[in-house]
Amino acid sequence: MEPSTSPTIYKRLLYGSIACAFISLSGIAIAEVEDDQLVEPPETPESLIPIALTNLKPPLPNLDNIIQDKSWAIKLGKSLFWDQQAGSDGQACASCHFKAGADNRITNVLSPGLRRVDDNENPDPDMTFGGSPPLSPNATAGLTASGAIAEPNITLTPDDFPFHQLQNPLKRKSNVLYSTNDVASSPGTFDGSFGTTIPRDLDEYCGDPSGDLFHTLSHYPTRKVEPRNTPTVINSAYNFRNFWDGRANNVFNGVDPFGRRNQDARIVVLSGRTPQLAELDLRNASLASQAVGPTLSDFEMSCAGRTFADVGRRMMSLRPLATQDVAPDDSQLGSLVHPSGQGLTLSYARMIRMAFKPQYWAGRGTYSIDTSSSSPTLVMDANGHTQAELNFSMFWGIAIMLYEAELLSDQSPFDKFRGCKSPHCTPEIPEDDSALTDIEKDGLMVFVDKGKCVNCHNGPEFSSAATHLQAENEEEGLVERMLMADNRVALYDNGFYNIGVTPTKEDLGVGAEDQWGNPLSFTRQFIQILLGNNVPDPFEVDPCTFEVLAINQLPCDKDKQLNKLTKRVLADKENDAVDGAFKTSTLRNIALTAPYFHNGGYATLEQVVEFYNRGANHRGTKKNNTTGYGKHKSNLDPDIQELELTEYEQEALVAFLKTLTDDRVSCEKAPFDHPSITVSVGHFDADSDGNNRADDKWETFAAVGAGGLTPDKCWKNSGNLFDQGGPL
Repeated sequence: MEPSTSPTIYKRLLYGSIACAFISLSGIAIAEVEDDQLVEPPETPESLIPIALTNLKPPLPNLDNIIQDKSWAIKLGKSLFWDQQAGSDGQACASCHFKAGADNRITNVLSPGLRRVDDNENPDPDMTFGGSPPLSPNATAGLTASGAIAEPNITLTPDDFPFHQLQNPLKRKSNVLYSTNDVASSPGTFDGSFGTTIPRDLDEYCGDPSGDLFHTLSHYPTRKVEPRNTPTVINSAYNFRNFWDGRANNVFNGVDPFGRRNQDARIVVLSGRTPQLAELDLRNASLASQAVGPTLSDFEMSCAGRTFADVGRRMMSLRPLATQDVAPDDSQLGSLVHPSGQGLTLSYARMIRMAFKPQYWAGRGTYSIDTSSSSPTLVMDANGHTQAELNFSMFWGIAIMLYEAELLSDQSPFDKFRGCKSPHCTPEIPEDDSALTDIEKDGLMVFVDKGKCVNCHNGPEFSSAATHLQAENEEEGLVERMLMADNRVALYDNGFYNIGVTPTKEDLGVGAEDQWGNPLSFTRQFIQILLGNNVPDPFEVDPCTFEVLAINQLPCDKDKQLNKLTKRVLADKENDAVDGAFKTSTLRNIALTAPYFHNGGYATLEQVVEFYNRGANHRGTKKNNTTGYGKHKSNLDPDIQELELTEYEQEALVAFLKTLTDDRVSCEKAPFDHPSITVSVGHFDADSDGNNRADDKWETFAAVGAGGLTPDKCWKNSGNLFDQGGPL
């Protein structure tokens, strides 16, 4: 425990009351300031208003040695993202990201607490749906909050939200009426095992799903539902790491989401005419790392056991989007539309050859990668895959990254209100005071002042886990140190916070480990560095950037600080606050992307504001509560506390959040236009074709061209899962 008399030095502004991390966190350290402490002078609320996002380009890796034609790579990426031929059971990336980059379905979206762990970090999944005693009353077990039977394939109602309900919603300590570790998320694939993609002109074969957990009343297997809410892909190019737990590494290895953590990750590169294995190490490519994750997930897009080379073998010979309509004025694909109006005129193999340099696809013969020895080797194999098939994960990740890097929503009313100054805009765009109404301006001031939401949702992206972490990385500031809510000083991952949405044991977030036993958290890797151990991620930490220094000194001596921290770690006195912490999501287009939080447990922005206003959901005392895990009895961010916002201030705050919506997103105008997409919206309790799968109920969203939807068909900027409007 940090002594109460320990002096503290802060490198940036101390805010009094912070609690508006609307999706995943809150932010900056708070402590009582003693006379001998050094504090920067306070800033005015107006100075904290973020700048516009206009023309701010996301950082991307240098691809000069890989990409032959970027415009073709973007076309390829858009095709792959929306193509239902890519995934098993008709799943595309877009199947879970079709509405404002997220998912608005309400039927067959319930998943039980599958990410729960026991006290020793071993998986302890909850396989039952409904209320979760003892936190929830015993009578709620097996039920939703509305009293309906909680089970797969049900349709949620407004009364089922929020997932944590109190007798007095304004008081965190009020009696719990209902609480569940269920998650509202996206239905993906059935759970059959992968069979084959040969012959290539046939659909891939996947075995019979068991339907042990996800099934209809008559036990016909249904699509599985993912264990976390689906975040938007729009503006995700700005994120330093992706996924809620940050496992989509900033470094793309060409194979999977884990960067340098996967020591066997290799691509195949021609040296002359000879194919050789090579390591790929693309920094600032978290979006590519993210893109290759769902493709092989047997919850999201794949039958169990499928490889990316299998995906490549199937896709290379196919005509892109062959079963889907493409608008003739599609902003990227319009010139390539097949005369039938469905799909494109050329194959994926041709698009890859247009987009990528030949040393990544021109090799002859078939090969396999042998990982049985200490270092992977490439061996000729008559039953293996071509170079292009083996590299398909790289093509997939980079192409989708470049496509999603075009999905930037920088034309909201807030952006117009702020204008755009040099160097981002030439000529400069003046501020437009009329872009926001009076109540929206009042909400903006709540955002940066009394609510202090800006402390975590900062910068033009409205996320502390986004572009500013590039500078933090360069300044060795990806790990921070602050005073926690229980008055202990702790290290934490910049941009990841535990805000008390659900008990920490239900999902460790960035506190979990990867499949090789490495911590996802930069903080815990830093602790390993202090102990003299190697870690997988490439980063350094400068303890002189910490808000709370290990030694109170000016000027700060990095070596002395590291030495002090090392001694504290060896003595088991240095704490961390990473268990149950999640990435800060952007607030842009937030009114279009309900439900909210990593568990999808809040249906409206009003419910989210109410959550923060009462000081979150955690139960227990300041020093021992449900955010704790292991030796740390509390991991709660220090700024989660009662805000005491008035009804008008809450209303104004919601009104301001709605000004972060870009009309091009709500109306699907370029670059947010798209091919048609057909998604499952639940199941009939029948198996009419005898394939041992419940029949899907389908809903098709028509292809939209660059001009977007007509005004009467645009998605409603409501911030309400049950009041969406839209093209259907």
